[in-house]
Amino acid sequence: MTGVEVVEVPESSRYEAREGGRLLGVLTYHRKPGSIVFDHTGVEPEARGRGIGAMLCAAALAGAAEDGVHVVPQCSFVRRWVEDNPRYLPLIERA
Repeated sequence: MTGVEVVEVPESSRYEAREGGRLLGVLTYHRKPGSIVFDHTGVEPEARGRGIGAMLCAAALAGAAEDGVHVVPQCSFVRRWVEDNPRYLPLIERA
């Protein structure tokens, strides 16, 4: 997807998807010792159907892997995305 950039904004505890400076979607999180909790994914109505949520999940999970933390997918979108992309299952924190 050309022109869409996903960046982490740690001071806001979220990942943002932007295109040409316009906010298309966010994935919010909060950190706990040794883990990161992904609690909400939202995409602007006009940007839905373009894979923005998937881009946010991929970036957030890659960031968790890089940081060496477990993931707690409280957000149902993130949970479903991980189920569809099982290579990320080892990151999921088991209760």
